[in-house]
Amino acid sequence: MSDKKILKENVNHGSATFPLCVYNNDLGYKEHLIDYHWHDEIEFLYLSKGKAVFHIDSTPVELHENEAIIINREEIHSGYSLDNSYCVYYSVVFSPELLYNSFQDICYNRYFRPLFSGEQKLPQKITVNQDWGKKALSQIDNIIDSFNKKFQGYEIDIKASILKIFSLIIANNAMVFPQEARSVVKQFQTERLKRALSFIKENYTEAISVDRLAKEVNLTRYHFCRVFKSLTGQTPVEYINYFRINQALRLLDDENRKIMDVALDVGFNNLSYFVKKFKEYKNCTPSEYRKRRAVSEDKERHPFRVPD
Repeated sequence: MSDKKILKENVNHGSATFPLCVYNNDLGYKEHLIDYHWHDEIEFLYLSKGKAVFHIDSTPVELHENEAIIINREEIHSGYSLDNSYCVYYSVVFSPELLYNSFQDICYNRYFRPLFSGEQKLPQKITVNQDWGKKALSQIDNIIDSFNKKFQGYEIDIKASILKIFSLIIANNAMVFPQEARSVVKQFQTERLKRALSFIKENYTEAISVDRLAKEVNLTRYHFCRVFKSLTGQTPVEYINYFRINQALRLLDDENRKIMDVALDVGFNNLSYFVKKFKEYKNCTPSEYRKRRAVSEDKERHPFRVPD
């Protein structure tokens, strides 16, 4: 399996005849929401609770309650919560094929073809501060509601809402037109980043050197480090540690697992260094994190409990 396929999300969203699915992601107080990945589908991601930052290719986008981002096809993305907020978000993931058929009418040729060919992109963020944004957010809310209720004809209702969102974006000149030369360079860099992140994801439990990563993507060490930093905002070593710490969060949820074992399982062979890096990224030690998680989850389960 190639590196690119490892990082690519390998999930069938919906069915062959209706390639769309809505996911409710109630992640509680977990800081890390989404690992870097990409997919062929378009995604509307609506944050219903909390505050978060999502990285779309090389761009960080801050999101607050009742706002949404749009992730275009093949855009690499990840996300994390802000201020340890309790996050709930919905993902509407659908294939572009949902919007057209074998008959390529004027809508396809004039509006969809430029989008699917990469000549244009959907805007990254939808907010209530935009007049069209309010209407688009209402349509996303309708998609979520219709998908969950699945009343007779809900597929038509959902497709109509998606088309309405596209109509609002186009009518308000909100489409993005990437500069061709810059787009080619960025595509080259993004492809290299995908391969590097895939390699890290598959091998993070083992020792990974910057030289090895540079070799994997056929770049010099210097050029690789520049590209990696420009697209992620982190050096390769910083990201490897960041990724390992986020994998550790899942393992720390198991209170029976020793912290030393967690460190070894995510690629740290030195407990002191693991604790140091954990505190650097999470502002607490692994032990403190466990205690905070336990208290936060208890408060969420019993918000009105009178103290003993």
